[in-house]
Amino acid sequence: MASLTKLFKFSLKELWVLFEAWFIFVKWDLLISFTKYETWRNEIILSPNLDSASSSINDATLANQIKLIIQLSETAARFQIRNMNCLRRCLSQQQMLKKRGFAAQMHIGVRFEEEQLLAHAWLTLQGKVINDSEDVTDRYSELKVNNEQVILSTLK
Repeated sequence: MASLTKLFKFSLKELWVLFEAWFIFVKWDLLISFTKYETWRNEIILSPNLDSASSSINDATLANQIKLIIQLSETAARFQIRNMNCLRRCLSQQQMLKKRGFAAQMHIGVRFEEEQLLAHAWLTLQGKVINDSEDVTDRYSELKVNNEQVILSTLK
């Protein structure tokens, strides 16, 4: 019940974004879990569209809008039935940002930890990490676009 009362702290606009994020997570989770990679791969933006970089995220208003979308989507991810990993979070956030005119680029990186290969995905916009800590690029070796397509299909 306490979680339900927290909903009242959000504005109507924020609630709408929260619910939108929740349903987009469901969409991506179902697509990734139950369909082949070829079905959804064309919706992934791995390379930036430089034509859509007309708005600078250095503008405080736009930066706050992006930050709010990321924060609300992270909140929605915590209330999913299943765990939303970094791939699902990135695809959902990327879709929400694209709808609002922001062409975020998804990156995939790998690292070895205790003889195990770990993969991680994160988003950047105009070269700035927007849904992870800035040091993510230090912790993971980024895979380049031609390799990411192969790796993505195994990240289910």
